[in-house]
Amino acid sequence: MKNKTNSLIFLLIAIVLPIVLYSKPAFVGYLVLACIMAISALGLNIILGYSGQISLGHAAFMAIGAYSSAILTMQFHVPFMFTLIIGVLIAAFVGILVGFPSLRLSGFYLAIVTMALGEAIISIFKNWQLAGGNFGIRNIPPPSILGLVFSSEISKYYLVLFFLLLSIYISNNLVKSSTGRAIRGLRDSEIAAQSVGINIAKYKIIAFSLGSALGGLSGVLYAHTVTYIHPIAFGIGLSIEILSIVILGGVGTIVGPIIGSLFWVILPLFIGNIETLSSVVFGVALIAVVLLYPRGLVGILNAILSKFFKRKR
Repeated sequence: MKNKTNSLIFLLIAIVLPIVLYSKPAFVGYLVLACIMAISALGLNIILGYSGQISLGHAAFMAIGAYSSAILTMQFHVPFMFTLIIGVLIAAFVGILVGFPSLRLSGFYLAIVTMALGEAIISIFKNWQLAGGNFGIRNIPPPSILGLVFSSEISKYYLVLFFLLLSIYISNNLVKSSTGRAIRGLRDSEIAAQSVGINIAKYKIIAFSLGSALGGLSGVLYAHTVTYIHPIAFGIGLSIEILSIVILGGVGTIVGPIIGSLFWVILPLFIGNIETLSSVVFGVALIAVVLLYPRGLVGILNAILSKFFKRKR
């Protein structure tokens, strides 16, 4: 009951916050980016937090979704919702292909392979003229659904928030399902999972495909809200940032990636847009959480809320 109450409170805050910040569209823009990063982090959390597979090429799935949607929209005039579905499906398919190395590799070796495959995908976009090559793609139209154009920051925010809630719903149902329990069994012990009849190959591929699909979804939303994409933006640096967001927020939790994304996006607003300083603060916070609070920021938040409710009682 307490969890449902907390979820409802946070949902109401998320809905009302842009209205309160109506006079500050730039801040709403940061919230849009935070929601997009949260969707991508939820996808990586399925791969890392639930199945225990390390991936350092997750940003490549964002690139696949972003470029697929942008090309289909601008070159072939396909409606946004169709490009979104196609972008997600392509990312999921590539995720299945990338997931095959996980059947034989794990740990450090899997991380290196996924990083190499991710960089290979980015290299393809760099040298593909239809994708704009090294110039990227500019002036991508904003999302449009049934004639309704989401051009303002607030309208983009509510659209992205809807897909974030959908991603949370998918992740939550996955955790509670038999498939989710089987995937988490792989994380705890592949030998034990195999001994009780769990098909390791099947559930590893499912985890990679679902996680990659959410990465593709975040990429589509990123392309149509930022309206400019470039291959370098989806390189290894972004993959490491998404991984850091998941670890900082709380691996294997649904709320963790969301909290981590908010911290990553909003941090520069409080310390000034000094990229080096914000990176240092984020890095120090990551190290502190890993050493002192392995459950991440969500563990700290749960401890604070528990103390609050105990005092209230």
